[in-house]
Amino acid sequence: MNENGIRYAIRRFHIIWAGFWWLMGFIVLLPFFCLCIWFPRIERAMAFFNQLWCLLFFPLALIRVKTIGRENIPAGRSVVYASNHGSFLDIPLLTYILPGFPAFMGKASLGRIPVFGYMFRNLHIVVERGSAQGRAKALKLSRKKLSKGRSIIIFPEGSIHQSIQPGLADFKDGAFKLAIQKQVPVVPVTICFNWFILPDDGRWLPNFYFCKTIIHPPIETKGVSEDECGQIRDQVHSLISTTLELENKPLLRKLKHEN
Repeated sequence: MNENGIRYAIRRFHIIWAGFWWLMGFIVLLPFFCLCIWFPRIERAMAFFNQLWCLLFFPLALIRVKTIGRENIPAGRSVVYASNHGSFLDIPLLTYILPGFPAFMGKASLGRIPVFGYMFRNLHIVVERGSAQGRAKALKLSRKKLSKGRSIIIFPEGSIHQSIQPGLADFKDGAFKLAIQKQVPVVPVTICFNWFILPDDGRWLPNFYFCKTIIHPPIETKGVSEDECGQIRDQVHSLISTTLELENKPLLRKLKHEN
């Protein structure tokens, strides 16, 4: 076997190894997830189980995690996290590093995955992006969860745009309208290298690198009207886009040199 064949075999083993531990964690914790669904009063216990799942997964999957800016998260307040989206690894990573039990807003197909989908659609928010009624329903549920004290995580790009990674697609308004309507802060989050660690290219071949996330200072929305939604959206987009560019310059130079 040549050098490329060995590298391929190692990467293929890595995704099988990581997938095994992700699945095992989910199976072991599934009864607790179900209890939290059936008894909404203990829903907040999900914070512990979610983070336990990811606390075990990342070390066992041999993925190192580095987080900058945790001090920027407002204590004791619901917020709307707005993050770039470049990999299926993003949801486990944010579950691991963000406090409490924030609700993800995810595409409806996540809610249709056998077993996992039952947990996701009952504890998080699924949205039919192609339906105006579906989007309105998701925003209504998001407002309800914010009122109950849960934070919301939204990927304003709407989906993963593999062809432009590590770039950033245009942002949709939903996350920022939601924050303004509920008068809660927007916390921008930049996930730096997940696009490279686990690309969304259909091959499921991971690359060895470390997860780095930067949590930026919150943007307050108190007193802000919905007419100013576009300004906040563009501010967050510019911040994350600039951060992605700066953080990925060394990696892109290395990849260019290797090729």
